[in-house]
Formats: sequence, structure tokens, C-alpha cells
Amino acid sequence: MTMSLIDKLYKILSVKQILYALLLIIVLTILLFPIGLPQGIAASTRNVYNYVDKLPQNPKLLVEVYYEPAAGTELQPMLGAVLRQIIIKNPKIVFVSTINTGPVMFEKLKAYVPDVFAKLKEGDDYVYLGFVAGTETAVASLAKGMKEFVAQDNYGKPTASMPIFNSIDNATDVNVVLIVTSGSDPIEYYVRQWETPYKTPLLFLVLSVIAPSVQPFVSSGQAVGMISGQKAAAEYELLINKPGSAVAATDAQSGAHVLIMIYIVLGNLLYWPMKLRDKKERTK
Repeated sequence: MTMSLIDKLYKILSVKQILYALLLIIVLTILLFPIGLPQGIAASTRNVYNYVDKLPQNPKLLVEVYYEPAAGTELQPMLGAVLRQIIIKNPKIVFVSTINTGPVMFEKLKAYVPDVFAKLKEGDDYVYLGFVAGTETAVASLAKGMKEFVAQDNYGKPTASMPIFNSIDNATDVNVVLIVTSGSDPIEYYVRQWETPYKTPLLFLVLSVIAPSVQPFVSSGQAVGMISGQKAAAEYELLINKPGSAVAATDAQSGAHVLIMIYIVLGNLLYWPMKLRDKKERTK
């Protein structure tokens, strides 16, 4: 007996390898060619964008690069987006890490946003102090004097002769501290050692899983704002009109969800006619 069209379609769509292959193709295609699907912008993300937008010309920033490779996929896009927004203001930026994976992640950051670092002159506009041991003690020492505390940058160059430290050297010089972190420890360090004694504004860029634990610092006014999670990173990329890996990831996720819904609809369209046919055959 020849197979009906429904039977043939059902047999094809029941092959899980084909379904997974289609899903993989959709995800990879969107990751390589982001669509930039419209999405709502959370108030918290827009608040951070507005705060950065209102910083004065030639702002002075300290950026704490405190995350591991596993967290880079989520944190690097949001940091890259903020840097792309602020680069038009001709900033002075001191990068530092109080975690030993920081140097690796900083090199990845430079490769991720080469357009940003192409506009910054090392030693004049930015410096990376590298991994600074001492956790909270190190954070406190940085607040008192950066070039005195760290004699050489990550690449062995003496900090005393760097022009950047003529304009930014301690907590009172800094307009805002960006704490890009996969853990809550550095946030507590900077709140105690920078915000409390010097009233230096803090801005958090964090993993979504730790956002609830650090939200109280934002709610209490001890931080000016927070971006958390890949969705917020995608929102920020859309705000600066430069879709990147975060937008690609959220687009791919949306594409996967749409395909799965199509699978569900097709599965039901094939299932019910077959069920009705079987019922009719049993009643004969």
C-alpha cells in the first residue's frame, strides 16, 4: 500500500537528526549574519546609556576587568558597547584587574573592539596596569595613587613617565569606575574603598546570575547603574547603533524559538489527521 502524503511528511519530520540540523543551520546563519530584530530597551539599560552620554568631554575612567574566559561571552559585548559609546568623548582610561585572568581577558577585549583601541594612544589615552594582587587592599591603594602603587604596567613599561597619569592618578580624579565582573567581591571592594570615602561614581557591568545580589547597591544609590546579562548587552548595542555579538546571540535565540514553534504547529497538523484516520479505521 502506497504511503499517503501525510505519512510521508510525518516520517520526514519525525527524524530528529533533520530537525536538529535545521535548528543548527538557523542558529549559525543568524550568528554569522545578525538580523537586528527590534526589541524593547529596559529602563536600567537606557539609564546607563544616558548616564554615559552625559559624561563630560575628556572623561577619566577606571575600568576593572574582573572576569574569566567563561564569562567573556556575556560581559565583553557590554563593555565593548560602552567603550564604543564613550570613545567619541576622547577619554582617559586606566584598565586594571584584581583577578589573575584579567590580562588574558584584556587582550581578548582589544581584539574584540580594535576600532576603540585604534583611537587611543597607549600611555597617553589609556594604560593597562595588569593583574594587581591584594584584592581589597589593592583596590584601596589604587584609590590613593595608581602610578605610585603600580610601578610598571602589564607590559613592563614604567608608569611614572606616562602622560596619562598627569590627569588621572587617584579616586578623586576619576569620573566613573566601570566594574566589569563575574563575581560580587570587587563590587563590595569598590563600594567600601572608592564610593564610601571618595564618593566616586560606580557603574556595574555584571553577569545576569549575580545581578540580584548587587542590585541593592544600585537601589541604595551607591552605584549609578547596572547592565546585566546578554539581553542588556544587545539592548546597549542597539542604542549605540552598532549591533554586535550580543545582538547576534539574541537574534539566534529568537530564531531558534520560532523554529521550535513551527515544529510544534507542524507536529499537531500531522498528528490530528492521522489520529482521526486511525479512529475511522477502527470503527469500520
